Amino acid sequence: MIASEALLADEYDDFELDAPFVLDDDIPVVLTASRLKQPRAEVPASVTVIEAAQIAAWGVRTLPELMRFVPGMSMGHGDDENNASIAYHASNPNIMRRLQVLVDGRSVFKAGIASVVWDDIPVAMEDILRIEVTRGPNAATYGANSFLGVINIVTKHPGDTLGTRVRYRSGNNGVDDGFVSYSGERHQNSYRVTAQIRADDGFDGRNATGGDDEYRDSRRHGFVSAYFNRPVDSSTQLSLQASLKQGNTDIRRESYELDAPDQETRQGYLWTRVRKEFSTAHSSHLQAYWQTDSRKQRSSACLPTISLDPELFSLYQDNPQWSNSVLGITSLIGTTDGDNLVGGIAAGLVTPDQVEALLLANQGLALEITQEQLDSARNIYTRGFNGTDFSQLTDMVCGDTERDLREDRYDIEWQDTMQWSDTLRTVSGVSFRRDQVDSQTYFNGQVHNDTYRLFANAEWRMTSYLLLNAGGMYEVEDTNDNAFSPRVALNWLLAPQHSIRLVYSEAVRSPDLLEQEPEYSIRVSNLSDNYLNLDDGRIYVNQTADSRDLKHEKITSTELGYYGKFSDLNLELDVKVYQDKLTQLISDHIALNSLSVESDTKMNINGAEMQLQWQADSHNWFWLTAAYIDADVTLGDTSELTEKQRRSLSVVELRQTAKDNLVVSWHHQGDSWSLTASHFWLDAYNDTNRYRRYEINTRKTWSLGHYNPWAGFFLQHLIDDDSLAYADQRYSTRDLYYFQVGLDF
Repeated sequence: MIASEALLADEYDDFELDAPFVLDDDIPVVLTASRLKQPRAEVPASVTVIEAAQIAAWGVRTLPELMRFVPGMSMGHGDDENNASIAYHASNPNIMRRLQVLVDGRSVFKAGIASVVWDDIPVAMEDILRIEVTRGPNAATYGANSFLGVINIVTKHPGDTLGTRVRYRSGNNGVDDGFVSYSGERHQNSYRVTAQIRADDGFDGRNATGGDDEYRDSRRHGFVSAYFNRPVDSSTQLSLQASLKQGNTDIRRESYELDAPDQETRQGYLWTRVRKEFSTAHSSHLQAYWQTDSRKQRSSACLPTISLDPELFSLYQDNPQWSNSVLGITSLIGTTDGDNLVGGIAAGLVTPDQVEALLLANQGLALEITQEQLDSARNIYTRGFNGTDFSQLTDMVCGDTERDLREDRYDIEWQDTMQWSDTLRTVSGVSFRRDQVDSQTYFNGQVHNDTYRLFANAEWRMTSYLLLNAGGMYEVEDTNDNAFSPRVALNWLLAPQHSIRLVYSEAVRSPDLLEQEPEYSIRVSNLSDNYLNLDDGRIYVNQTADSRDLKHEKITSTELGYYGKFSDLNLELDVKVYQDKLTQLISDHIALNSLSVESDTKMNINGAEMQLQWQADSHNWFWLTAAYIDADVTLGDTSELTEKQRRSLSVVELRQTAKDNLVVSWHHQGDSWSLTASHFWLDAYNDTNRYRRYEINTRKTWSLGHYNPWAGFFLQHLIDDDSLAYADQRYSTRDLYYFQVGLDF
């Protein structure tokens, strides 16, 4: 192994094993795949485990950067919300919505607008014990949205971080990070308080040179978290966690906005778990948490007064292309053709057929317009008549916009783990979750979705060399159909630490509330004087729930894998080949002006992955991952889309896919210093890009009595000049670096 297995946090004692499942200290174990602690050779999935020692050795600042060391995973970045995204195999980089991310069993996946916002996760890298990444569908264990995989972040127990830790990091690209943490014990209680702030300037933009930054995508986020643990009695453990966080993220400005609608965010959560051990063969836990996420996003805007006409708003729901034309025609006012067309519609002198013919001849638009829809345009234009002409229809009005959003989650779960015999053990449970969202912009008020879950997984040792894992989860939701997600895996144990596994699994991703039940519109308040005499209004482009009838995204995955630990070489190897069939995908961009959102895209993904960890000697270890991904997308009904929209949709699911992926890392540990060098190679990334870079992280430690200061330097060199996913996502220098200092006492 690269690093010896650390003691697992107390809150995961549900998974403690007794004879005949007792593990030797040298056998790597996994917690996440089935909610049972299992030797790696017996796990019913392909799993990557990243330990605290590796996190420190690599020296990365953020969780998305850390995920680049996982085979088949790639890091991207949204083009509009300024959020890093992690994709496993293939996905749209704008919204990361097909991976489940857990922190100590608490889901940080946002259900209102499906995504994982990595900046909003209040976990310091220094507090992480291990990260387990289940590479493949795992809805059988963690439910809908554990679609392509699960990232489980397990934090350190306060008893493992006693004392004070201080860190500071500074570098180019605006990197400015601080961290302080104190852990203590009193009687039988242990606790930790951590505070962190992290800031950087993001990308520089496509035209910046020499370290300049012309692209507004910087961020600054900070949090304070607390962790408390105590034994209630000899068989019961109580754990509590809480956090408060706030941050600022730059968001690019839309054409009608006068200033940038930067996001001001506030998050918090309360989490508790009580674990009861009834006997050496039976334990349970009860877990509950509440988390809240508040986002304020406001700006000033100027736009055509006609775009706030309430009748144009209603017309958009009935015929969006015609309502776009009603507004577009006003740009021709002042010309003979424009004045004649607007005047003819306002006077009722033209028929729908005549308007359709004019639009087809002059703009190439093939529309179908009813007399009622033409009458709506007549009313809209008439309101802009000033007694002489229609020039008021080109007037502009200014006001304030907001895209505020508050999401709350209430979750309670009971889990029971039972060892029935020497050959059979199970884990089962039930849970209830309410996701509640309040936003005038996205939902015109408050909406919620309740989810009820029943899950079970059984591990049956059929013979001394055959192990069967079978399980599933049944879910009932308010806003989506009921779903059952099964998984069956057979592990053939060639030796205690060598196995061949065959895994079949199914999973779903539930359409989020914005996808399924939107009432989405941009409100403009405190309006300047306008011919409509409005003090506030809504931009005519809008989305309603009547326009949606989406189904669960579905995936069927088959995997053949091998795991082996060669103890004499201190080497671990995991290899797999797989076939994933994805159907009913929602590939359309979920935007205000999306004319159609369907769940009818299909994707087939075939490939192979390998990960190798080798502890060459007491001073050197190596990490090697490789992946080959062959993904093919089949679009659904595109009859209502333009050719440009079809081309864009055909590549959106592959924008964050690298056909070939290779990561190599070497770490050397000296007596009081260390050096880690890593190389990343992604070919055919974003279809044509090649993305290569290397990183070097070095650290020197001193010992001064009870004080242990250290200093480090991190360098990232970009070999290729290609952007990440979009044209502006590039740096104006090939070398990104930062200095780090720390003190432990």
